Amino acid sequence: MALITALAGFMAVSALAQDAPQDPVPPKGLGPRKDGQAVAPAGGAAPAGPKVNNVATYGQWQVQCSEAIPANGAQPAIPKSCGMVLGVANEKNQNIGMQLIINRVKQGGKYQTMMRALVPIGVYLPTGIAMEIDGNALEGRMSFTRCNPRACEGFGEASDATMKKFMKGQAATFYVYDRPGNGYPLKFKLEGFAKGIADLDKM
Repeated sequence: MALITALAGFMAVSALAQDAPQDPVPPKGLGPRKDGQAVAPAGGAAPAGPKVNNVATYGQWQVQCSEAIPANGAQPAIPKSCGMVLGVANEKNQNIGMQLIINRVKQGGKYQTMMRALVPIGVYLPTGIAMEIDGNALEGRMSFTRCNPRACEGFGEASDATMKKFMKGQAATFYVYDRPGNGYPLKFKLEGFAKGIADLDKM
C-alpha cells in the first residue's frame, strides 16, 4: 500500500489536531505560513481560526502562537496558544513527510510534553511511529489517533527522560510504515530544540 498524500498537501492541514478538548492542543493552523495566515491545501480554503504568528526560530524549529479571540455571543473565547513545529520529508521520497508539533503544559508545577505528528494517509496504523535519538531507539511509539482524507495524526506524551535525550541529541529520526517491516525514516535536526523548549515554557 503506497503512501499517497504529498507532503505539500498534508502539511497545511494541522487544524485537524484541534478538536479534542480533553487534550492539550496546538494553535489552529500550525504549519506553513504566508503573511501570518495558514497556506491553503490544494483545492480547499485555509483552515478558519485565530491568526497564527511565527514568534521565534531556533535552528529549523519555529515557535508559533495563535492570537486570543474573545467570546462572541454563543462562541466561547479562544485563549492564546503556542507550540513548536517542524516539518520534514523523507530523503529518498519527498512525497512522504511529517509535521511534528510540540506542546508544553504545566500541571502541578511540572511540565508535560505532548507530541503530535501529521503524516500522509496510507500509513500502516497498527505499527505506530517509532523513534530514535542519534541512532538509539526510544522505548514506546507514538500511536495513531485518527485520520481524515488528507492526513493521519499520531499522538504521544514524552517523558522527562525522553525530553532530556531530545535536548542533548543531534538528530531525532521518526519512522512511519506503509506495511509491517517497511519503514520510512524522517530525520529532524535537533539544533535549537532545547532553546525553543525553554522559550515555549515562558509563554
